[in-house]
Amino acid sequence: MKLDKAVVARIRNAAPKKQKGASSLEYMMLAAVLVGILVVVANTDLGETVKTFFTDIFSTASDEAGIK
Repeated sequence: MKLDKAVVARIRNAAPKKQKGASSLEYMMLAAVLVGILVVVANTDLGETVKTFFTDIFSTASDEAGIK
């Protein structure tokens, strides 16, 4: 009888626990990957193209709004 309880307890402990949400470590890893991608993009011609695109958009919007 005790052996059966021990086996059941061992199986319960070996089963994966239900996880709700991501841990802070997973969020930090995701942030590090995103920062790495941004650094690579910022140091390439694509980064300059994106920067120019948004600069043009904001310049046009501020001109239309009368902001100097």
